[in-house]
Amino acid sequence: MRKAKRRIKHWLVFKFVTSLILLFNFLSRRNAIVLGKILGRGAFFLQRDARDTTLKNLGFALGKVKNKKEIKKIALEVFENTGKNAADVARFTKLTPKVIGGIVQAQGFENLDLACKKRNGVIGLTGHIGNFELLAAYLSLKGYKLSVIGREVYDPRLNRLLVKNRESVGLENISSSDDVKEIIRVLKGKRILGVLADQDSTRVKGTFVNFFGKSARTPVGPAVLHLKFESPLVPMFILRNENEKYKIIVKPELKFQPCGDKNKDIIDLTQKYTEVLEEIIRKYPSQWLWMHKRWKSRPTSLECRS
Repeated sequence: MRKAKRRIKHWLVFKFVTSLILLFNFLSRRNAIVLGKILGRGAFFLQRDARDTTLKNLGFALGKVKNKKEIKKIALEVFENTGKNAADVARFTKLTPKVIGGIVQAQGFENLDLACKKRNGVIGLTGHIGNFELLAAYLSLKGYKLSVIGREVYDPRLNRLLVKNRESVGLENISSSDDVKEIIRVLKGKRILGVLADQDSTRVKGTFVNFFGKSARTPVGPAVLHLKFESPLVPMFILRNENEKYKIIVKPELKFQPCGDKNKDIIDLTQKYTEVLEEIIRKYPSQWLWMHKRWKSRPTSLECRS
């Protein structure tokens, strides 16, 4: 009975998502974004667990500088922005270099171009902030060879839909469950490897570093790849403006001098790029996905876990 209910639930979710994609593509971008905002606002009031997690995380991270009213306002904006971002992602098939150039302003791409001239590819480091899917689409449509690591969705039908959407703008999708040889191939082929490194997941290797003043289990993949292959780590972010357009910021590659202790180097470098992510999240708190249980895992040691 439970399996049957789960199948029905998954089928209903799949039909809802596919119908929503059709509707987003039927509407103008302006109206699609309005609809996305409405859906996001609705989710804020209907999805109690996600709302409570968002409020709890915001209270912990920003409670010293924001009062409860301000935190609730930010939390609502988080959901609204998520809905608006989803509207733009659903419209990927409409994107061309000209179209995306009209809604995205980019700065700092000289940092990426400089890193691309080096021998072992580039690790494009970002987080779940702004419309990170659109960031990857922009790079691909502007001619950069980009592969993105994505965690598989629980429903294979939704996962195929997501992968197809990414491939429609020229992205190569790599599942987080794929062999590490795929990642090595990407870097050896002098491509950009897009990595999200700001969530607590036991599916990937991680270590505990300081994030908003509390230990948070953080993926070490970018640090391990940089130390092994010397691939430049280039932080990049995409942020929504008030006019519903976007700004991409590409920072200079992270400079790191290893001390020779492999485990310490991994932890120190992971801490370094986590601080870069925290800095941008503090500036734009309403654009990060606070509904993720970022501090769920608790450390038993400061060593990397498998």
